Amino acid sequence: MQSVHKTFEVLETVATVSGGMSLDALCKVIPYPKTTVHRICKCLCQCGYLRQADSGKYCLTTKMLTLGYSVIHHDTFVEEAAPYMAELAERTGFTVNLQRRDFDKVILLKKEEPKNSLFHTNAHAGLASSLLHSACGKVVLSYFPQDEQQKYWLSHCHDLASFRHFGQAEIQTEHDFYRELALIKQQGFAVDGEGNESGITCIAVPLETEQSANYAVSVSGLTPEIHRFGQAQILERLREVVGALGGKIR
Repeated sequence: MQSVHKTFEVLETVATVSGGMSLDALCKVIPYPKTTVHRICKCLCQCGYLRQADSGKYCLTTKMLTLGYSVIHHDTFVEEAAPYMAELAERTGFTVNLQRRDFDKVILLKKEEPKNSLFHTNAHAGLASSLLHSACGKVVLSYFPQDEQQKYWLSHCHDLASFRHFGQAEIQTEHDFYRELALIKQQGFAVDGEGNESGITCIAVPLETEQSANYAVSVSGLTPEIHRFGQAQILERLREVVGALGGKIR
């Protein structure tokens, strides 16, 4: 098991640097013998997860991306949710997103946009977002058990600036953090007021299963248009979709 851990540590380290890393550079970051790191890199190249450029640097290939997309494509819930999402997009004129928790992030599984829409968000399937910087992420985070919320706070409170788009109130203390999560769970939705894209507002609701929420669905659009349509009406339509999909999550 230790060798598996070392292998993924090499992959994750290479992924942090644009343009790849040389063997010497890797060994400065990873505290393993040079022969061990070289052997891991050679194995990863043979398996197609790394390639060695002419400069000698090791770079990631797209094989990991292919594996990641296969997870999305094999999620049967995405197929079942798609027609409901498409209908909601047409009814509201906004983009509809389905996201799922992936450790301390949420992954966009599916995006549906109205036909003939002149406006398109930058989001795409496979996009990972911080739980703090997306409406779906905030909804999911609000359903974490108390001990997991505490762990999350301890892991992320060092960067309080990242909380500026968290919710309706500015987060400055641990008390603020828990208060905001409690409010989101109580009201049953979260709002991302232009936290990811300037001029774009997103409203999300959870898809619950046994008091947990690993999935969330949201509507996003130009902020003035979202305000014009009305938050209450958007929430009503989102909850209709949630009601239809509630029994389909496995």
